[in-house]
Amino acid sequence: MAKFLAKLKKKIIVATIVLAQVVAMATSMTAYAASSKSGFRVEGTKLYDANGKEFVMRGINHAHAWYKGNEETAISAIAKTGANTVRIAVGDGEQWGYDDINTLKNLISLCEKNKLVAVVEVHDATGSDDISKLNNAVSYWVKMKDALIGKEDTVILNIANEWFGTWDGKKWAEGYKQAIPKLRNAGIKNTIMIDCAGWGQYPKSIHNYGKEVFNADSEKNTMFSIHMYEYAGGDADTIKNNIDGVLNQGLALSIGEFGIKHTNGDVDEKTIMSYCQEKSVGYIGWSWYGNGDEWKYLDIANDWSGNSFSEWGNVLLNYKDGIKNTSKICSVYSGSSDNGNTTDIEDEAIATVYEKVKYKGKKVDLKVGTYTLSEMKKLGIKNDWVSAVKVKSGYKITLYEDDNFKGNKLVKKSNNSDLNKHNFDNITSSIKVEKINSSNTTTTATSITVEAEEGILHGVYSNNKISGYSGSGYVDDMETDGDYVEVTIDAPKGGNYNLDIRYASPYDKKIETLYVNGSKIKDVEFPKTSTFKSVSVGTIDLKAGKNTIRIQKNWGWTLMDSFTVTSK
Repeated sequence: MAKFLAKLKKKIIVATIVLAQVVAMATSMTAYAASSKSGFRVEGTKLYDANGKEFVMRGINHAHAWYKGNEETAISAIAKTGANTVRIAVGDGEQWGYDDINTLKNLISLCEKNKLVAVVEVHDATGSDDISKLNNAVSYWVKMKDALIGKEDTVILNIANEWFGTWDGKKWAEGYKQAIPKLRNAGIKNTIMIDCAGWGQYPKSIHNYGKEVFNADSEKNTMFSIHMYEYAGGDADTIKNNIDGVLNQGLALSIGEFGIKHTNGDVDEKTIMSYCQEKSVGYIGWSWYGNGDEWKYLDIANDWSGNSFSEWGNVLLNYKDGIKNTSKICSVYSGSSDNGNTTDIEDEAIATVYEKVKYKGKKVDLKVGTYTLSEMKKLGIKNDWVSAVKVKSGYKITLYEDDNFKGNKLVKKSNNSDLNKHNFDNITSSIKVEKINSSNTTTTATSITVEAEEGILHGVYSNNKISGYSGSGYVDDMETDGDYVEVTIDAPKGGNYNLDIRYASPYDKKIETLYVNGSKIKDVEFPKTSTFKSVSVGTIDLKAGKNTIRIQKNWGWTLMDSFTVTSK
């Protein structure tokens, strides 16, 4: 009996310990869940919103500090661009006036009304090495804490814009290591963002000392920011090294400012956007409007209302990795459970994709809708898997080489048993199935019009952000050698045809190269025009049946809308 009681006692003790561990684990998980639901959280290199969804900033800066009174117009217009974030400069009274708590609350309210995440920053400490300037910014935020507490799910606190202008990471870190605890001790739990040293352009300060700064945050909820102008963002290698140097430390990053060029040199803005998209890093362009004559090239819009956009604005918004093509509204506003990726599906199967040519192997039916790689995998379609397609009359299936409807694409409006004939076998990573708009292709007895966006797109992409196009959009981003759009014309008979190309060239006169059936015909001049117009190319010779017409990048960046051939 004594042995039995001893064994029983031992089992009870073990069970009690196990139960205690389970309860402790459950308590810890509950506490974490409550914490993750309370607002934005940094976990490793990622930023997660209050619903636990990854959030990647795609935003625009607004210089409220020196343009007070334009906030309602500007913030509303910024939201209409598709941005998910606005970074707002405010003043703590040192240089740019004093934005009181009611002003700050109104700015946050405007952002929330327009479904924008607000990144708020004090601009008065810009470029200063003076610790008192940083402490003034901290004191300002402590006074404003009632505007921040309770807004952890919509507001990120960028303590001070570009504090510490000198390229000295150690002293920069010392300043922030004493600043962050003051904010936490005041009860401010919002995610904190820290600009790197050197006017925001010395990322080595984060590479070398970022971990120390992060560890000074009792909430472990701090991310970092690089301002990529001529020094931090001048070329592709510099950009990638600067971004990787932060991520390799296990730290979260956003590009808090960047532009098309800056005082002492060019900026490789497209690599910034593309590499940020590749690495799931946020970016925020500088700035909406009001940069004055000296830095007018940094204006994104041409007025506060955003009625038109500058060269920089068009790149930031409309580039393939720009805001309009990559921004996802924060799930606290959208209610999304899958980061915004939804599939709009009709009731019946419209298209079928096949694993092997000649309609063999595994097949998957698709309804009308959009399918990212993750959606494809849910249906059993592996990456780089599709070899043949069928599609019902009146519909089209568009295959994309990259996920999220990017990269080269192939549009099919009829069955195709072997995609290898189009060099598109086993490379599909996202798919769209759509009903054909009857206006997309028009045929008469004497003329045939084919929309550019329905062709083969190499290095370019379909856009619809500039109004006035025909069909469903136009072809954008023809700027790299080898970029082209190629359409197929099914001529009823062989002979001479007049070719007209509808296009826009908003920045200057451009020249591109015309190919017909693989042969170079001529260089075509496209006069400057901000609206879509037609240019007469002249006479081309077509054979009866299918012919290819290609416009390939020469000078670059002409927007292609449609091709029309008319028999002579």
